[in-house]
Amino acid sequence: MQAWFARTGDPDAGNPYFLYAASNLGSFAALIAYPLLVEPLAGLPAQRWGWSAGFVLLAGLVLWCGLRARGEAAVVAIQAYPTSWRERLRWAGLAAVASGLLLSTTTLLTTDLMAMPLLWVVPLAIYLLSFVIGFSEAGPRITALAVRLSPWLLLLVGGPMFMAGKEAGFSVALALAGLILLLVVTLALHGTLATERPPAAGLTSFYLWLSVGGAVGGLFCALLAPMLFSWPWEHPLLLLAAALLLPWPGTSPLRRLGPALLLLVVMAATGGLDRVRAVRARVHVRSFFGVYSVYDGRDGTLRYLRHGTTAHGLQSLVPALAREPMTYYVPGSGVGRAMLAVPALFGPDARIGVVGLGAGTLACYAKPGQRWTMFEIDPAVVAIARRDFTYLANCAPDARMVVGDARLTLQGEAPASLDLLAVDAFSSDSIPLHMMTREALGVYGRMLDRDGLLLIHITNRFLDLEPVVAALAADGGWQVRVLRFRPGETSGPALVSARSTWVALSRNPARLAALTAAGGPWAALPAGDDAPVWSDDFASVLPVLRWRRD
Repeated sequence: MQAWFARTGDPDAGNPYFLYAASNLGSFAALIAYPLLVEPLAGLPAQRWGWSAGFVLLAGLVLWCGLRARGEAAVVAIQAYPTSWRERLRWAGLAAVASGLLLSTTTLLTTDLMAMPLLWVVPLAIYLLSFVIGFSEAGPRITALAVRLSPWLLLLVGGPMFMAGKEAGFSVALALAGLILLLVVTLALHGTLATERPPAAGLTSFYLWLSVGGAVGGLFCALLAPMLFSWPWEHPLLLLAAALLLPWPGTSPLRRLGPALLLLVVMAATGGLDRVRAVRARVHVRSFFGVYSVYDGRDGTLRYLRHGTTAHGLQSLVPALAREPMTYYVPGSGVGRAMLAVPALFGPDARIGVVGLGAGTLACYAKPGQRWTMFEIDPAVVAIARRDFTYLANCAPDARMVVGDARLTLQGEAPASLDLLAVDAFSSDSIPLHMMTREALGVYGRMLDRDGLLLIHITNRFLDLEPVVAALAADGGWQVRVLRFRPGETSGPALVSARSTWVALSRNPARLAALTAAGGPWAALPAGDDAPVWSDDFASVLPVLRWRRD
């Protein structure tokens, strides 16, 4: 489109790059509009039809523009613009570092600092805005300011970004600082691209190499980094690359190493050393699903499994307590009370299923004669549970392990093959929506016996999932109860407990009545009349976000 525009006789044809700013402004508007307007108001079928209609309209407009440019009376003849390999690699390098920083910042924020729903939207919005500003009329002035600020921000924020084991308030501050750093650095990188762009005759080559660079940065972060690094080390590497590409104003090329070397020293002296200590955990594993750390407490009595900022398991290293379930699974929790009541509810040969393995804590509720099946999506978690924790080996060594997405693997199981199914895929702050829809409950119901019991863990710092479960239960004909456990309400001071919310669902009211009679502060779940019924075609977390948290 820009090439066609450059070949017309329009007064602005000599500088068609403002259309690139307009393009990214459209992307930014779509990014913001989708979670705020489109997703909450329309299901996937309506979205598909709307997108298809928009695409047909776009194709018609592009065709009209092409015919208009071809039939333009005053066509400007443009000579070929020669580009050197140095220019091409420079364009690709600037774009690659900016693209990589987008992904590495998103990974760092959503796994190591705060796994807040929709947080990934903010770095992408910043990335798109940096294109808009850099290629605008005010771009050169703002770019010059960003280039001056970048080295200082890299020094002040780059190192502390990797400090480990800090409190939640400090993590929020680091997240904000990281977003500011991303804004300034990507603006400097993209603004430099805009400043170094060729005349209109060379824009096709310019955009080709810009796209190549963006793809290289994305492939490095998405494919290579998870295989090479056990922690998102790609982020500090990309910050160092930005320091090399964006020198101090007025410095010679030979002195560009100065800011990068200084940044390296600051990283090592502050966050770098702290992070190195953190990765000296007993186990530090990175998979497609994130970074897992296994480490022992300072007194050597507890072993932890952590996924980013979320605890996924805890076991006592004291032999007398090694089989005691802890954290969200203590005997006083909803799942603990239900598991203890299983022999009375379903007899000695009950069939138990668990979605979400973690450290394997729930296995220690297993009794002789019961048949247990574990469903886990990440093979790395299975390896950790078997190698670094003893819950499975000591309590349910014969439990069947099914690896894969639970929605798919459960559909391959025999109908009515379970008496109790515990779904523990929601302890993290970013939940898999496809596990909490009308169709998902249909899959769970198919797996359960008609009198079976479904338990869902909905503990969450950012989302109020109780109305969602209530709406789904009413829609599917389930009876539902909730148990909101708070630490201090369980027996045994040696047990490390955590607050949790478990909901119990059954299509047989008598089964829930028996569970309630077995003990525990089970409460009725208020009807979610105003809550949306999530389905595979319609699910939005926006209506259930906790805008104010305790």
